[in-house]
Amino acid sequence: MIAVSIFPTLSKFFSRRTIFTTGAIIMLIGYALFLFSENSLPLVLTAITLFFSPYPILFLVVLMTITDSVEYGQWKLGIRNESVTLSLRPLIDKLAGAFANGIVGVAAVAAGMTGSAKPEDITDAGMQSFNLFMFYIPIALIIISVLIYWFKVTLTEKKHAEIVRQLEERLRKEEAEKK
Repeated sequence: MIAVSIFPTLSKFFSRRTIFTTGAIIMLIGYALFLFSENSLPLVLTAITLFFSPYPILFLVVLMTITDSVEYGQWKLGIRNESVTLSLRPLIDKLAGAFANGIVGVAAVAAGMTGSAKPEDITDAGMQSFNLFMFYIPIALIIISVLIYWFKVTLTEKKHAEIVRQLEERLRKEEAEKK
């Protein structure tokens, strides 16, 4: 709730790219801290806090970018498809949840954490497999997501404002022509 409530203030002072990148870095710090926390409960709790705190803000950055793409589509194609564009987010959420559950299952099987396995039954190789699926691959994916957001998402707040201005101008011209 705190993260969501501070998003409007953050977006006044920082670009979405900066917010997204900073949130991803905080998540990566949380992952790193968790990897090295061993059996320290305070470090584990700090790592969990660092990892999960930026998630709602990152979600809002992506949601706002998707929302802005409605005007982009109208500007580019001449057709406004809010329902089609905005229906993508729930689809992405459902797919992400399904993949996450599947990956956890694969990680548990690869690590030997199935059936009646006890913590002492898990081998070092099993633990490395678990760490690969649950830490190293997600760390790489977070880094890739930042790179994609920086280099492939060109719809910035400034560009969106310009698109809205052009659309309003186009609508005014169309209304004037009708009269």
